[in-house]
Amino acid sequence: MREAVRAHRWREVAEGLARRPDLIGVVDERGRNWLHLACMTPGEDEASLRTADVLLAVGLGLNDPAFTEGAWRATPLWHVISRGRSVKLAQHLLALGADPDYCLFAAVWNDDHAAIRLLIANGADIEEGADRGDTPLLGAVSWSRFGAAETLLKAGANPDARNAKGETALHMMLRKGSAPEHFGLFARHGARGDMPDAGGRTAADLLRRKRDPAYRAAAERLSAAGRAREP
Repeated sequence: MREAVRAHRWREVAEGLARRPDLIGVVDERGRNWLHLACMTPGEDEASLRTADVLLAVGLGLNDPAFTEGAWRATPLWHVISRGRSVKLAQHLLALGADPDYCLFAAVWNDDHAAIRLLIANGADIEEGADRGDTPLLGAVSWSRFGAAETLLKAGANPDARNAKGETALHMMLRKGSAPEHFGLFARHGARGDMPDAGGRTAADLLRRKRDPAYRAAAERLSAAGRAREP
């Protein structure tokens, strides 16, 4: 059965479970059921959708997690976004009512712009994790996924979100030694360079101390962005 599910041989899956309904509730060592396994297998063809439909029809839950970490849930959609990376199957599950949350970090890690846009268009919380200081945008900066960061910023992500240490994305980029153009990206999306970290240091002041004039120019752009947002 595992081979048939992973290969999206949906007719074989349907026939096998009809003969052996006792297999429907089988899970692996990580708590993944047949639907999770089907979703984590790449495949953009119709067979992946049909396989998911067969498994949903026998009672496997559209939003049931294989495992959890706090409030986070490894749902079937998360397995699609993080492992299978099938936009077509993700669209299908979302159309059926799949919860779009819990998946944005995986899409960011994969630098999957189409998945990021799809999740946000379907109501995913773009500031997921803000209460713990770890939004998808901060994750993108931490992992140097600046293409994903731009997609999130264009979709309305807060450019001034802080991590658990009180750092903004700008402070994180300074610590990482990110290139000047990445600071320009945040400036274009209204990030404030005058927000202090836990030590009272602002990104604009730190950038002005750099020898490279490109960093100092970025500091001025950030200061101008901050002034433009003042009431």
